[in-house]
Amino acid sequence: MKEIWNRHKEKLTTFILCGLLFVGILSIIALLCGAIMKIFGFEYESIGSIILFFVIATIISYPFSLIAEILPKVVLSFGKLPKQMAILFYIILDAFATFYGLRVVDYFMQSVSATDISIIIVSLILALFGINDVDKKLKE
Repeated sequence: MKEIWNRHKEKLTTFILCGLLFVGILSIIALLCGAIMKIFGFEYESIGSIILFFVIATIISYPFSLIAEILPKVVLSFGKLPKQMAILFYIILDAFATFYGLRVVDYFMQSVSATDISIIIVSLILALFGINDVDKKLKE
């Protein structure tokens, strides 16, 4: 066991540090989004429940977010939509993916209660933050 640990110590340490960095950044985003959602009726029991809410929602909505990122690029490459419409298509799909993830977690998680309007607003805000990345990828 000690030999395995010594061989993979650096990889495991890197993996753990990257995971902690990811959760840390996601926690900051969760707290900011939670503050915005609170204005529109979001209720929670603790700060930890907000962070857990967004971590689980991120995991659930990730596959749909990938589709939201790929589908506009495919439609644009076939010449079915102009670039501006492909970006709008991305915003709609990504907001829906985020909305779906947040709604599912809200349904099953008893320590938080989110209104539809709070979820819609945060979903749109998070989708708008991804426009620059999608714009770059649409150019490729």
